[in-house]
Amino acid sequence: SRRLLAPYADHFRGLTTCGYPAPKGDEVVAFLVEEEGPAFRVRFSGIQTCGSPWACPVCSSRLARDRGEALARAAARLVGLGYRAVHVVLTVRHTRGEALADVFGALSSAWRWAWGHRRVKALLRGVAYARSVEITFGRNGWHPHIHALLLVPAHRDPWALEDPLWEAWSEAVEAVGWAPSSRDAYSFEVVESEEDLGHVSRYVGKGSWGLGLEVAGGPLKGGHQGLTPFELLGAAWAGGAIPYQGTPAWVDGEGREVEVDPLEEGGGLILREFCGRALTRAEKAGISPEEAAYRWVEYAEATRGRKALTTSRALTLLLREALAEVEAEEEARPPVEVVRLARAAYVWLLRSGRLAYWVHVAESLGSLVLACELLGLAEGEEWNVDAGGPP
Repeated sequence: SRRLLAPYADHFRGLTTCGYPAPKGDEVVAFLVEEEGPAFRVRFSGIQTCGSPWACPVCSSRLARDRGEALARAAARLVGLGYRAVHVVLTVRHTRGEALADVFGALSSAWRWAWGHRRVKALLRGVAYARSVEITFGRNGWHPHIHALLLVPAHRDPWALEDPLWEAWSEAVEAVGWAPSSRDAYSFEVVESEEDLGHVSRYVGKGSWGLGLEVAGGPLKGGHQGLTPFELLGAAWAGGAIPYQGTPAWVDGEGREVEVDPLEEGGGLILREFCGRALTRAEKAGISPEEAAYRWVEYAEATRGRKALTTSRALTLLLREALAEVEAEEEARPPVEVVRLARAAYVWLLRSGRLAYWVHVAESLGSLVLACELLGLAEGEEWNVDAGGPP
């Protein structure tokens, strides 16, 4: 992603620096936290983050996990009060030649028109909602579509909203000058079980990390036909459309900068497997690696500055409380191990494609020390165990 966006680094400043050590920091601190399962997760301090919910594979996944869990808890509280949950999918007609910015703009404009109309406001009076946008790319071009979670008060029949909502959406799409999709592309399902409610809530909260990267059951079964934006990026990488630009990754004993190509060096296992699968899917969809690379840049530009998750006022308050709970629970877990990585060692892991593999090893074995030893990092020079314990 950095290599594709490098010519526009000033425009995508956060995306091109995310993950690198803080400018004045000499080291990066890694924390190993034990979670339920039992499972382990690695956290870092001393690095720059962009906070992009769209185009950053790291920040977006973290935000998706926290927001998805918080939304699931908020929705469960309303369902506990008698509300009924509804999962709605809304989209607009699209073709291969249309730019993502245009299709996404039409989708967003139609949503604002519909939800701002008096008739829709009356229809949804008392209904809480959360909305996210999932984006895929396939044979018919860009396919952004809205996933909405509606929470309907107990005294109302949720099925009574199905036809009026479709009519209002079709009218809104035409009002903004776009062709509405067919009724077959409209999905309206009442979520009956507690398990399905959790699936839908977490999925809506995940935004760009939806069905493209995880299989959810219940009312979300069926999957999708297009590639997720991260699969486009992986296909471009595996297909050689992102040429290695000789980024210095290490300094040898004589002070010379050594260039490392993650793919030629073997790279991280996760990186190679994900990119290989993505390339296979792209080839089946008739998408070349060069087109995948271009589409990734188009995606990063079209989603820049857009909100990934919007909620109604009542649900926003519950979501904030639930999100505070999730963050408090995470902070309350003391790290079981703390390791300080030298700045140069961390940058080498990052630029050589080994950082994801290092994290994977640490989380699988439950030890940051073992991860450092297995990747050949020298204790005392490139890493040290934090003798002082967790902060």
